[in-house]
Amino acid sequence: MKQTTDSEFPVSKRGMQVEATLFFLPVLFFFPVATAYGFVSSWEPIGTLTIYGLGGMFAFAGAYLWLTSKRIDFRPSDDPDGEIHESEGEVGDFNPNSWWPLVAGIAATIVAAGLAVGWWLFAIGAVIGVIGLVGYAFENNRGIYAH
Repeated sequence: MKQTTDSEFPVSKRGMQVEATLFFLPVLFFFPVATAYGFVSSWEPIGTLTIYGLGGMFAFAGAYLWLTSKRIDFRPSDDPDGEIHESEGEVGDFNPNSWWPLVAGIAATIVAAGLAVGWWLFAIGAVIGVIGLVGYAFENNRGIYAH
């Protein structure tokens, strides 16, 4: 499954393997660090679970990219000898002026603060998060960007 280019650089025929590797490598760091932190801190729950959670988030993103790499073909950007013109064309459909990611970010901040302050603030953040998620999901169904 490996091929070599003129520069003898091994290239995989599956795209996105570099991206998946970049997200899997921190997992090899954060899980041992979380375990060491747990032993040093007598398994203090907040810090230990936070570091394990961080490793889990990297593993989740890496697994998604690895599974995606099995479905897509080799991209021109994965070729070390590739030219810029080989990857030209349409990239995707994006809204130019979306405010919903800002609303979702504010909601995530309020939810995180709610974990420290109280459940009432957590609930407010969760409601704002649902509003932001629904708005972001349906912004292409109404207004000037409807299609």
